Amino acid sequence: MNREAAATGIAVALIAVFWWVSGFVLEKMDFTIFYMPGWFVVGCAGSLILSVCSAVFLVKKVYKDFSLTDDEAADIT
Repeated sequence: MNREAAATGIAVALIAVFWWVSGFVLEKMDFTIFYMPGWFVVGCAGSLILSVCSAVFLVKKVYKDFSLTDDEAADIT
């Protein structure tokens, strides 16, 4: 579980870094998307896409399936 928690923390940190970097880098560029500042749209939409991709990656490659039942307690009775 520690490995899964660490991987989730890394994914969250990467998403936050992406949001901050896209905001500060694209702020200097003057463009709009749907009448909104480009840095806002790229930061928010990009963070959403990155979040979904991170969740899919974590579920498929990092998280492990395990039983929620206590097998030892079932053997005693």
